[in-house]
Amino acid sequence: MRRYSFFLFLAILAALLVSCSILEGGEPPVIPVTTDFPPVDPLFREFYDQIGGLEVLGPAISARFSYEGLDCQFTTAALMVHDPQGVDLQRFRLAPIGLQMNIIEPPVAPPENQNIRYIDGHVIYEKFLPLYEQIGGGLIAGKPLTELHFNPTKRRYEQYFENIGFYIMEQDATGAVRLLSYGAWYCPHDCTQPPSEGQGDVILSHSTSPEFAIAVSRLGPTFTGFPISDEYLTPDGYREQVFENVVLVADPNQPGGVMLRAVPERLGYLPESPVEPMDVQGMIFFPTRVDGKGFHIPAIFSEYIAQHGGQEITGQPIDQYRPIKNNVFRQCYQNVCLEEHTNVEGSLRVRPSPLGYPYKVLAVLPVYPAPIGQSVDTGQAVPQTSVGDQGSVTSFRPSSELPEGVAPPTPVPQLSIQVWESYPMVGSDEYQEINVTVYQDDVPLSGVAPDLNLTLPDNTVRPYRMAITGSDGYSRLVVEPVEAQSGTLVPYEVCVYLVEEHKLCVKESYLIWQAP
Repeated sequence: MRRYSFFLFLAILAALLVSCSILEGGEPPVIPVTTDFPPVDPLFREFYDQIGGLEVLGPAISARFSYEGLDCQFTTAALMVHDPQGVDLQRFRLAPIGLQMNIIEPPVAPPENQNIRYIDGHVIYEKFLPLYEQIGGGLIAGKPLTELHFNPTKRRYEQYFENIGFYIMEQDATGAVRLLSYGAWYCPHDCTQPPSEGQGDVILSHSTSPEFAIAVSRLGPTFTGFPISDEYLTPDGYREQVFENVVLVADPNQPGGVMLRAVPERLGYLPESPVEPMDVQGMIFFPTRVDGKGFHIPAIFSEYIAQHGGQEITGQPIDQYRPIKNNVFRQCYQNVCLEEHTNVEGSLRVRPSPLGYPYKVLAVLPVYPAPIGQSVDTGQAVPQTSVGDQGSVTSFRPSSELPEGVAPPTPVPQLSIQVWESYPMVGSDEYQEINVTVYQDDVPLSGVAPDLNLTLPDNTVRPYRMAITGSDGYSRLVVEPVEAQSGTLVPYEVCVYLVEEHKLCVKESYLIWQAP
C-alpha cells in the first residue's frame, strides 16, 4: 500500500512541478537498491549543502532516480527533486511529503503579539524559527500544516510543514532543533534504512474518521491530539476512535452527536471529596455539589477549557490541582486530565494528559479477574471486592448470617483501602508512584503501614513497606523503574493488616510504555 501511494504521490508531484501531463499506465520509478548509505548525487550536492547538508537533511538513503522527467533522491529528512525544465529557483525543491500524512489542521486565529511569526493560518514555534529561516523559510519548508504538538511517545515537540517537519527533544538541554524523518517515512523499502537512533521517526498510521472530523476541528487538534486508532464499534454499540489525549464516541442512533468517553476514572484517576470554597489567588472555584462544595480550578485551566468547548466537553473536575512531577501540575476532569508545565512557555504550557495511549493498550488486553481478599479466619467478616471506574477498592463487611445458637460476635470494624498509581503508564527508566488510602468505618485510618509486593516480568517479587498513613489515611511510595518491553503490565499487590494474620489486599497493575 505504501509503495502504491508513493507512486501516486510522485505522479501528483510531477503534476505540481512540471507543466507536462502524466500518462496513465506510466512505468513506476526504478530506485536503485543499495546496501550502504549512497553518496549524495553530484546533481543535488550544491542544493543539499545550501540547506544544511548532513546535519540538517541527514544522509542520502537512496541513489538518484528519474521519474517522468524529474530527478529525485531521498535523504532521511526529505525527498530532493530536480526539474530540468524549471527556471532558476524552481529547478530544485523538496517534495511535499507532509501532504500525504493526513494531518492538516484548520487555521488558528492570528496572535495578538505581532512579533510572533504567523504564516498561512499557523504560528511557527519560536524555537524552530532560526533553522526555518536558515534553510530558506517557506521556499524550502513549504507551508505549515499544524500547530506545535507534543509527542508523548517520542517525548519531543514537533511541527509539521508541507516539505519537512521540525522537532526538539523535551529533555535536550542544548535545545537542538532537528528535522523529522519525512524521507525515511515515505521512501519505499528499496531505500537504505536510516540510522537506528529513531528520535526523528515519523509514526502516523491513522486518519481522523469523517464521523469525528467536525468535532476535532471544533475542539482543536492540539486538544484531541493525533488519532492513534481507526474508528471501531464498541461492545456498548457506539462508534469510537482513540486520539492521543481523548477518546471520541458517536451514538449511531444520533447522527452528528459526538461525545468524549469518560476515560480518567477508567484509568484509575480516583475522584476526591469536594471541598469548601476558599479565596485562593489564581484559582476559580467550581461547585460540584448542591451543598456548595466543589474544586478550585486554576484560572489558566478555566481559560483553556473555555477555548476548547467548555465544561460540557471536559466534564466537572474530580480532583484537586496538584504537582505530579518537577514543573508539572495536573487536575483531572470527568473526560480529560489537564497539565500545566510551568517551565514551558506558549501554547503547550497547558495541555491534556495523553490518556489515549494507556486507554488504547489496556482496552485490548485481557481483563484481570477482580482481586479476592482473604476471609477472616473466625468467619466474622466476609471480604467483598469491587474493581471498576473508581480504581481498586477492597473492604471487609460484617456478615449478617450466623449459625443458630451462636451469639453475635464483637463488631468488626469495616476496613477499606483504595489503591491507585500516579501514572497509568511509565517508561522502563521511569519511577512510578503507588498511592494508598485506608479507611475504618469510612473514616481515614492513621498509623497503618501497608505492604506492597510488585511482580517483575521474570515473576520475581519486589517487596516494599510503605510509609505509615497520616491523619488523612494516605500513604505514597515511589518504586524504582522496571525494565520491561513496551506494553508490559506490571502487577502489584497492596496489603494492610486488620489484626495479626488477618490482612486485606488489593491487586492492581500499571503499564510500561516505551517510545518505539
